[in-house]
Amino acid sequence: MRNYVKQMCRRPLQLLLMIVLIMIVTVMLVVGGNLWVTSDRISKAYEDDFITIGTVTQKPDAVAEVEEWDAEMGDYRIRKSSRYNRYATEEDLAFPEITYLIEPEKRVYWGSYAPEYLHWNDFLIYSGDDWEIVAEFSPMEDCIPDESVLIKITKILGDAKMLEGAVVWFCDHYNRYPEELKADKTYVAKLCEAHLTHGKRCEEKGVEDWRLEYGPEKVSPLLYTPEGKRIPDTLEMQAIYEVTEGFYESDAGKRLQEISNIGKTYHDTQPVVGTNSTDLLLPFYEGSAWVYEGRYPTAEEYAQGSPVCLAPREFAENNGLSVGDQVMTHLYYTCTADVVDINYNITGGGGYYMVLGTDGKLLSPFEEKAYTIVGLYDYTPSVKGIGREELIVPLNSVENKTENYVLFGAMADGNTSFQIENGTIADFLEASAKNGVDNLVYTFYDRGYSALMEEIQNLKNMSAALLVMGLIAAVILTLQISHIYITKQKRRLSVERMLGMPGKKCGYICLAGILILLFLGTVPGVAAGMAVTERVNIEDMGQEDFNRKYSNLGMAVETEIDLSGQKQGDLAVSCVMGGLVILLGGGISAYKVRRILSGEPLYLVSGEEIL
Repeated sequence: MRNYVKQMCRRPLQLLLMIVLIMIVTVMLVVGGNLWVTSDRISKAYEDDFITIGTVTQKPDAVAEVEEWDAEMGDYRIRKSSRYNRYATEEDLAFPEITYLIEPEKRVYWGSYAPEYLHWNDFLIYSGDDWEIVAEFSPMEDCIPDESVLIKITKILGDAKMLEGAVVWFCDHYNRYPEELKADKTYVAKLCEAHLTHGKRCEEKGVEDWRLEYGPEKVSPLLYTPEGKRIPDTLEMQAIYEVTEGFYESDAGKRLQEISNIGKTYHDTQPVVGTNSTDLLLPFYEGSAWVYEGRYPTAEEYAQGSPVCLAPREFAENNGLSVGDQVMTHLYYTCTADVVDINYNITGGGGYYMVLGTDGKLLSPFEEKAYTIVGLYDYTPSVKGIGREELIVPLNSVENKTENYVLFGAMADGNTSFQIENGTIADFLEASAKNGVDNLVYTFYDRGYSALMEEIQNLKNMSAALLVMGLIAAVILTLQISHIYITKQKRRLSVERMLGMPGKKCGYICLAGILILLFLGTVPGVAAGMAVTERVNIEDMGQEDFNRKYSNLGMAVETEIDLSGQKQGDLAVSCVMGGLVILLGGGISAYKVRRILSGEPLYLVSGEEIL
């Protein structure tokens, strides 16, 4: 053994070169193996932290222009509106090639008449109930209300009497040819605050330009079929009626009396949104809304339509509600056109619908149910997509989903969404194109999953290249080592056998020398490979893309994927790579030694090898 080592050391530069080359090959394999394991570890560790959802917007088939008279302009104003030949449904997204984690849903929201609860506007000094009233009035002088004119409100039919006896500004703003009003007559109309005052009479009286005028509004129901077709009114209504004897016994008079307290109805209406997953609601997905007490409804509760709900902080605190309490809902209208925050926005403004049936009566609740609060949620002040006092319930908990449509609309980002498997966005778009759906626009959200997977794939590609090059280099190097220290030593081995040394002992001595050489290269190579792995800046590589703004719990707290613990070289992986070099070198050397020792020593000495 000692003689064999001396033989190897006769050329120290050659020996040192072999050790350095073994180190380099080992470093390549160690770094490649560690990067592969690291990339695989990252993808598995954070797979569940990413959710991919898509939203859908249907493109209009045409844009219609409608002329609307504007008294202040003294001309027609052009108002554009979208037109659809057919409204897309969830069935249009049933692509055979796509498996949804959560099926597409086109959400509606329901109006729940809940006078038994305190609402946010109960605490306002000015409740706003007088912005929309049914009132009798007389003009202060004979006039044509094609500009702001003064009228005196002589009687209010509803309970909001604040303006009774008041003199206010009035204009039949949208009527191109308004009829003359007489000062000695009494009229009745549904009056709404609509525009700022305008015209000569205001200028003559020096009225501030911020004063509001009231305008008349036709009292007609706004109802649709589940297919989106407008249900025609059974009565042709006027905007203004003269009050004559027996008027309130007519159909028009009864209808005006019926809606005289419609402002109070709006006041006590609470929005209810149904969904199949809280993650499909963008404010919760993005983290601008979150549950601060209790929990989210479970997947089973959503699927089974359990009577559970999420309630907003403001509504719960105003009514002394907590997790475990019940909230009663009285659903009386359905809206699928607007996102809930348009009519119930956080600042309290927004428009309202004519909640009137074709029978001339206010809409009655079509479903009443008690929901148990399982979670209380809050939201950031600038949140979009959340309605004020909005209750969130499982979609399947509402049995009558298509009753009393007060407005119907197409799929939009705020009301249509679905969940697919991470990394399948391209497959989805391909399936959509294949199935000929060309009037739908998709927007996808994956919390940076695509960017993260792209970086991980780059990491895997780099590690794969290092592994392949390292293996090829290891094979070439070990073949060269075995050639130098085994094949070229066959004469010496033959002489030792002829002098009486057993063949096995000669082989063991030879292999022992090779293994020592391999160990001298792989041990420092493993250490160097682990050090190089730690120097590879995985933590900073695409870190902005690795950031995920919100956790799965929907907390509005910015967090990051921590890769600092992922970039360290794994000792087990490094040892395996080093062992692979030793195993490969030892295996090739053992094979060559066995071939040499199988020949006759005399022939080997003479240079004639018998194979």
